[in-house]
Amino acid sequence: MIEKEISSERLHYRKITESDGAALHAILSDPLIAEPAGYQALGSEEEFHEFFQNLVEDENGIAILLDQKVIGYFRIFPEKMEEEPYKGKKCAGVGFVLGKEYHMQGYGTELLRFWTKKIKQEYDYCFADAFTDNLASNALIRKCGYTYFEDYTMYFERLGRTMTCHSYVI
Repeated sequence: MIEKEISSERLHYRKITESDGAALHAILSDPLIAEPAGYQALGSEEEFHEFFQNLVEDENGIAILLDQKVIGYFRIFPEKMEEEPYKGKKCAGVGFVLGKEYHMQGYGTELLRFWTKKIKQEYDYCFADAFTDNLASNALIRKCGYTYFEDYTMYFERLGRTMTCHSYVI
């Protein structure tokens, strides 16, 4: 999805590289950041290394930068939907994490609007999900033009518990 660095108004985006490890480890070690994203804080080197290697190897793992500093990551992943009107259509899901000090400054809105516009050039539908109790993420998703699709409950292995999510589509 991304071959070279691209930019929105204030943020820059590029494929995640090995050099992003320290910055992302610091962000994902905070339980207030990690748990709303669906996993326990990745404190140990081993836990983080496994998670980070998956991000590096994922062709859709994208580093979010502000003034050349990594402040989070964004992921796009293909979704196969079986219900109408999505069946047989190109669908993608998105997710992102920003460091705590970058919350409530419009960066999440900027990046989700930017990437949604790009994704809609290649996909018919784009989905974004948030835990039902994550009020800020739910509000941000709706603010970016997504509409409520459904709730689903599933076991989140990395959290070790069952959670319910709101799913939105655009």
